[in-house]
Amino acid sequence: MTLRNFFFNATAWLISFSLHAGSSSSIVLTPDEKTVCAVNQDGDSVSLWSWETIGEGTVREIHVGDEPRNLAFAADGRTLYVTLQRSQALVALNTETEEITSIPLAGQPVGIVLSAARQVAFVSLFAGDYLDGQYSPGVVAVVDLATNIVIHRVAVKPFPFAMALDAGRNRLYVTHYFLHEEQGVVSVIDTQKGSLLQEILLREDTNVMSGRGGMFTALAGIALHPTQPRALVVGMHANVRRGLTQSGRALSHKTTVQAAVGVLDLTNGNELDGGRIVSSFSGQAVAVPSAVAFFPSGEHFIDVYAVSHDLKIIAYNERGIVAERALLELPAGPSGVVVTGDGRTAFFNCRWDRSIAQVSTDDIRNPRVVRVRRTAKEPWDAARILGAHIFHNSRDTRMTPNRWLACGCCHLDGGLLSDNLVWEFTAEQKPSSPRMVNTKSLSLTAGSSPPLLIQGAYRTIQEEEKFIRSFLGGSGFCSTAKEDGDGSPMYRSPELDALAAFVLGLAPRPPPHRQNSQPRAEIVAAARRGRNLFHDTRVGCARCHQGSQLTRSGQDAEPQFVDVGTGIRADVPSLHGLWASPPYLHDGRAATLRDVLTTKNPDNRHGRTSHLSARDIDDLVAFLLAPF
Repeated sequence: MTLRNFFFNATAWLISFSLHAGSSSSIVLTPDEKTVCAVNQDGDSVSLWSWETIGEGTVREIHVGDEPRNLAFAADGRTLYVTLQRSQALVALNTETEEITSIPLAGQPVGIVLSAARQVAFVSLFAGDYLDGQYSPGVVAVVDLATNIVIHRVAVKPFPFAMALDAGRNRLYVTHYFLHEEQGVVSVIDTQKGSLLQEILLREDTNVMSGRGGMFTALAGIALHPTQPRALVVGMHANVRRGLTQSGRALSHKTTVQAAVGVLDLTNGNELDGGRIVSSFSGQAVAVPSAVAFFPSGEHFIDVYAVSHDLKIIAYNERGIVAERALLELPAGPSGVVVTGDGRTAFFNCRWDRSIAQVSTDDIRNPRVVRVRRTAKEPWDAARILGAHIFHNSRDTRMTPNRWLACGCCHLDGGLLSDNLVWEFTAEQKPSSPRMVNTKSLSLTAGSSPPLLIQGAYRTIQEEEKFIRSFLGGSGFCSTAKEDGDGSPMYRSPELDALAAFVLGLAPRPPPHRQNSQPRAEIVAAARRGRNLFHDTRVGCARCHQGSQLTRSGQDAEPQFVDVGTGIRADVPSLHGLWASPPYLHDGRAATLRDVLTTKNPDNRHGRTSHLSARDIDDLVAFLLAPF
């Protein structure tokens, strides 16, 4: 019997249940609302706070596995399901005995919501998975919680992330974190049929000149309206079409990204025209939305911002008005929110503060932080956690004025992800780089530097002080630049050293095309042939992409720069993590790895590939996706 038939036969009971209106989150309440539970993403644990207890209330921290992301409670109020992105598993934690049952899930599980009966879990696999031997870049897995078996997988667009279940229509709504073909995407899955029903597109706001426009990306949260067939999706407008050669006006720190909220019509399956709220363009600027939640009445909602460390309470409307009722500062890095059933209290998971913030929302116009409860032991040294705070803090005027930007606005998800966008800078804004800059992932920095930046202009991360001053508009973190032994400027301060410690501490997550350090069985034969081609001197890839990091950068030898046909001499990047970082080349001219090897490889300057067959190219791509 196929998994698909098993899905329809063994879980036919699911059809008779409507789905509860729930959203994936990094923080949840027990069914009786006496305990609030949050993931500690960097501490590999979850914390349970008995918040109603007199005084501070007890906190238990329980280790669950590598990089917990979202959680959901079973109906019994004891079993807590947690997705582990780096461990690639869904775990069931008995919160009384602390016993753990692990369900392997390839593809970096992130979001989770449960069916109305809480006997089936829907899990977004951010990195995708192989279905019937073919790779799907995005997958939603359906897990039978009685048997701990994955009973079905639904193929969707790349990078599925946040999820919400419709309460009466048997619909699962899934945001896709990054753009697809220059549009934001929300997938709609029919949970009765176990199939993709449609895709709701979030189109580009073309108001480039004012600064409020841009492509809708980084879709981090979704919430269903409690009484109407509507949903809110939060993300960012990325103003990538602004630049001297594109629009006639240069990009600035004020016009790069804006926090945005899209209003979805769930009946007609589209975004409401004129309903999008650009919440950082009116009122106080805010940075990088991370979560959204309605109050029970549906009259107001909470929008949470991870990099400006605050929340806005906004009156729900469908006219695109930033009807801001309140703005409140939160502890560093709020990544999730949950609201009590009476709407009088909200809790926030504050990642970098390692805490849960309890906020009184009795008065919509005057929310108050009642308590901040430390929930986890600090897993990092002092320099690294300080660097995380600096990297993700647009409130610090040394980084940027008026909360507009910080490193974490383009280097997303704790610095582990590039925004996968290409930005245009002037020579004054980024003199150390070419005009068009494809945002680079920082997760490989420790193994592939120095040098740093596309053209190897920096030897140290601390030199990013230049960009902080020239583009972000900050006052900077050091008063003077001393000279090192060869006379070049050396930027040093405790803050810049901490920033370097944070970046150098980043490590890539496991790729979806490898298992136990080897290519997946579905591609292993192709990847082996591709590896032989890669190391073939007649092709020449390994001449520059050497060693375990597949780059000759980061070694003791003097850096060497290469023009691969793009018109500039560039540093040789590592080839790990390519599956997660399209487009490719310094200016993003190659949409796919196949393009890199063929149409964007003029005169065989980026390896000699013109003589290779179509199968050879496929084999090389297989190796690049799963290098070993």
